[in-house]
Amino acid sequence: MLKAVIMDFDGVIVDTEVVWFNIFHAWFKEKWNYDLTIEEFLVCVGSHPEELFNKLEKEYNIIIDRNQFVEETNHKFLDESKDLPLKEGVLEFLQSIKNENISLAIATSASRKKPMYHLTRLEILDYFDEIITSEDVEKIKPNPDLFNKAIEKLGITKEKAIIIEDSVNGLIAGNRADIQTIVCTNDVTKHSTFEKYFMKVDSLKEIDLEHIIKKFDESSDRYAIRCN
Repeated sequence: MLKAVIMDFDGVIVDTEVVWFNIFHAWFKEKWNYDLTIEEFLVCVGSHPEELFNKLEKEYNIIIDRNQFVEETNHKFLDESKDLPLKEGVLEFLQSIKNENISLAIATSASRKKPMYHLTRLEILDYFDEIITSEDVEKIKPNPDLFNKAIEKLGITKEKAIIIEDSVNGLIAGNRADIQTIVCTNDVTKHSTFEKYFMKVDSLKEIDLEHIIKKFDESSDRYAIRCN
């Protein structure tokens, strides 16, 4: 039986990934006259940009001062994302989760300040039973620590939870945590190649929770039969 849903924040609840890509692209164009592609940017989504920076330094000799990059992009991100609306179908999905008495958590690679600001601003903070951020774990996605911590905080077993993620890094983390994962893409992550997911949609509006619960329970039953 489905007891909990664990949601990513960026790109699932508000569409911050598009904002970040535009900022990354503009920064590299201005500083290095380099046209960063979405495919290159995707390695950052759900995780941190170090892999991208290392690749650019190795392949194109684009040397990035990390402190400078953070200083010049974070303020711009805060300004451009401060009024972002909820993504399509989010509020209805949250309401349906609570109507079914299913626990709800956020597990995000971001620090606590960002999701708390947006959840409070958008008046949806009370829907969530737990909020797990990078400050609560040793390693962020694609490592499974965030999801393992969410399971611990919710006090349930992994077989009774499902994850909603928008990125490959998030999906990998979900699979490493051995928790079934729904992929919900956005305008950035729709360019990714996803494998080994429970279900894939383009919007939370597409999810019929009753169908998900039934499909999840059938899948859990089959898993139990295989393990016996």
